[in-house]
Amino acid sequence: MGLFSKKPPCPICGGKISWFFPSKIEGEYVCSDCYGKIDMESAKVASLTMQGFREYLVYYDQNQFLKNKFVVSARFDFGFFNTKIIFDYQNKLFCLSGEPNKTVFEGKHLKSFTIMEDKAPLIKGSAAGIQRYASTVPERARAMAPQISQYLMNKQLSRTLDMLDDGKENRSISTPNFDLPEPFCKFYVELRFDHPYWTVVDFNMDGPRFNNEYPDVEEYIRSYQSKIEEINRLVTALQTVAFPNAPDKSVGSGPVQVAEKSANLNIDPIEEIKKYKALMEAGTITPQEFEAKKKQILGI
Repeated sequence: MGLFSKKPPCPICGGKISWFFPSKIEGEYVCSDCYGKIDMESAKVASLTMQGFREYLVYYDQNQFLKNKFVVSARFDFGFFNTKIIFDYQNKLFCLSGEPNKTVFEGKHLKSFTIMEDKAPLIKGSAAGIQRYASTVPERARAMAPQISQYLMNKQLSRTLDMLDDGKENRSISTPNFDLPEPFCKFYVELRFDHPYWTVVDFNMDGPRFNNEYPDVEEYIRSYQSKIEEINRLVTALQTVAFPNAPDKSVGSGPVQVAEKSANLNIDPIEEIKKYKALMEAGTITPQEFEAKKKQILGI
């Protein structure tokens, strides 16, 4: 049967099948209205039979009751793909959308959740309890302070040398790049369900970033704390609808990690440059070798 051949009506509602890219379940065409009601994991959609679809539509109609009584108590917005979650504290409901227009979950459907900073656990929750792990991010950020100070010093030194001849910015000396990685990249959130159509949902939120022009450790930590407040608000919401009686406790963390890249802070860069300039003027090293050594000292 060709793309524009006459198609039989939808086997579910008797409606008209779309001409363009019509949807199929188990080899049968289904109208856009019926197919558009599907909200389940992609793996479950791929294995959906026509009988299974009919059963899902019964569940869909039942879920409409929860959508109709949903009263938004809290909203969250995460990640590049604009993941949204809303909560109804009174009825112990939540929905992975900005409005209750997708599957509405009852709190009992949430089996557990995990929040991580990259691969390091931050908070885990289930009916057995909420476990909060001590983060090493602030400590690792503060451990980067000497390297950041060195970068800022080198940047100022580059500007001073650039203006040395005529007091103007000539941009003859390249400014060093700030290339230190942040203590972590993303918060990862995983929700696990005991539900006929959902097993796991995961999404992420970017961690804070240094200002590449003028990085500041305390500013980074303030941004981190702001994001942690939002994470804690999410945990409170999940706990309220799913695990209201779960004990909440703090647990330890792994050893503090420090950034791998280090700088020799005992070197005075101006004195070092003077030393190599003297070697160049004495003919011990070439001008090219002097320029290369100057760039190395400045971190360019």
